[in-house]
Amino acid sequence: MSTKIIDPHVHFFNLSEGQYSWLQGASPPVWPNLDKIKQPVSEEDLIQSTDFKLAGLVHIEAGFDNNAPINELHWLTTHLKKTPFKAISFAQIDQETNYFSAALKNIQHTHLAGIRDITEGNDATRLLNKNCFDNLEYLSHLKLHFEAQFELENIPVTEKIAHYAKQLPQLQIVINHAGLPNNTALWQQAIKQLAKHCNIFIKFSGFELLALNNHQQIECFNTILKQFGEQRIMFASNFPVCQINTSYNNLWHSYSDLCHSEDTWHQLSYKNAKLLYQV
Repeated sequence: MSTKIIDPHVHFFNLSEGQYSWLQGASPPVWPNLDKIKQPVSEEDLIQSTDFKLAGLVHIEAGFDNNAPINELHWLTTHLKKTPFKAISFAQIDQETNYFSAALKNIQHTHLAGIRDITEGNDATRLLNKNCFDNLEYLSHLKLHFEAQFELENIPVTEKIAHYAKQLPQLQIVINHAGLPNNTALWQQAIKQLAKHCNIFIKFSGFELLALNNHQQIECFNTILKQFGEQRIMFASNFPVCQINTSYNNLWHSYSDLCHSEDTWHQLSYKNAKLLYQV
């Protein structure tokens, strides 16, 4: 089995210089093992924590400075010296288009691959805003990805994302954290709808944040594999948040256990992320 992986969903925290108000503010998440998550971890620490070869990674914005997201990108270039990487930055997807284009101009960077704007819960309605289509079209023009993070069981929003994908075939949309399944019947309905569009990809990650047991997680994986096929799925860690449940190394071994062939493992743990993000 190939030991080479690319991790397309990693967060590094610079707690001394960054803001991270969601993590360090008055109301941090009520997560187990929060002390492990809040520890500053270096690139070398992550490399040494696994017996897989980390051949590349995609850093996902983590709230370093949402008023000036370029600062996180600048810091990453000083922090990551050994591992090839791309970065997903922050821009508000439903803001007026002139402000959105200005925001993207302000985060121009050699490592930039796309943007994420978390729209979980009630915030998902922002994806229905009339500005979103124009902003996503502009992202597509710049050849940048949109990382969508919302509950797929919100069917009206899922339908809108499918509409965007159909109308903007050059736009690459990446569903974060398997679409945050909870109501698995509605989630399966959404997965089938999104999988019809070849420019939508999905990361299998984030289950430490969900209430599904191991059997349900395996069922989710099998559903995604059946609907999306091997070419549009990526294993990802959500490090360091994955440490709510398990170590980085154990997580990747659990992913390898899901695969019934070497080819499937290589596709989902390395090749798809390599092609999509050009790491």
